[in-house]
Amino acid sequence: MRKIAVALIIFLSFLGCSSKQSDLDRKLKEETPVKVVLTSNNRIFYTPKKSRDVLKRFPFISLSPKVEIKGKFSQEFYEGVNIFYSAQNIKDVNYWELEKEPKRLDFIYVLPVWIKEYKNVSKDLFENIAYSYNLSQKEQSILKNWIKQGGILWVEGGVYSTRYDMFTKSGDIAYSKIYRLVKNSLKDKHFLNYPIKTYLYKSGKLDFINYLPRSVEFETVAKNSFFKDIKRLKLNLENYLENYFVIKTNPVLTTPKGDPLVSINRYGRGYITTLLPFEYEDLYYDGELLRWRLLYYLLNSRK
Repeated sequence: MRKIAVALIIFLSFLGCSSKQSDLDRKLKEETPVKVVLTSNNRIFYTPKKSRDVLKRFPFISLSPKVEIKGKFSQEFYEGVNIFYSAQNIKDVNYWELEKEPKRLDFIYVLPVWIKEYKNVSKDLFENIAYSYNLSQKEQSILKNWIKQGGILWVEGGVYSTRYDMFTKSGDIAYSKIYRLVKNSLKDKHFLNYPIKTYLYKSGKLDFINYLPRSVEFETVAKNSFFKDIKRLKLNLENYLENYFVIKTNPVLTTPKGDPLVSINRYGRGYITTLLPFEYEDLYYDGELLRWRLLYYLLNSRK
């Protein structure tokens, strides 16, 4: 078994061009580097061809990822990112290999589910999401044990639908059924015994079929000082109906009214983090910074 210590060189040039961020730059330069110990030769590594290609992999995930992303920070920042970590979508994981080698993955992440693929079989959203991705009970058990052993489950969870996903017997679009199913998909649910807060959004109707995508902006309040520089976030709504959830306990960012936007909860020796699927491309918002911060915080917090 070999050990490879990898120093995390991250955030060294965050927002260097802004006078308001001078203290942040200084503090981040003083951070103790994260050391990630690799205990298997079967881990999944990623080597970007270009420095900004780091924005095309986890934690920069989306239902509709863009080909080119400019990024909010300087070229020097992206060239200085030197961190190895492994992540896979919940649907792509080989759980039998994960059971034998739990340290081959650092993150498993979850994205919103299309309403026609969502399995509403339990009050526990963990089970509903797992069944929606065709995970057996044994695979669900492996996933839970993986988190308890130090894995990190990153959940941008919810259910979405277009306006024409379901039809009546007469051929008409079943608007009321679509709305009822999406609205009730998260109703009276919890996530592994954690209480949740839900966010239901409906886009405006343009005509008989089409709808108008929109966005929602959030002013944020930091409940953890590490995230105090996250001030504004944006959620792009590209579907007709979208229903999301965030675990209520241990929020690190909330709205001014106290509604959780991002939460981080211990589960054994690992973590479960939940957040709305905030966009990370708009330079006037802090979505990209949030994802760097979460990545750094979670890797640095594991024991």
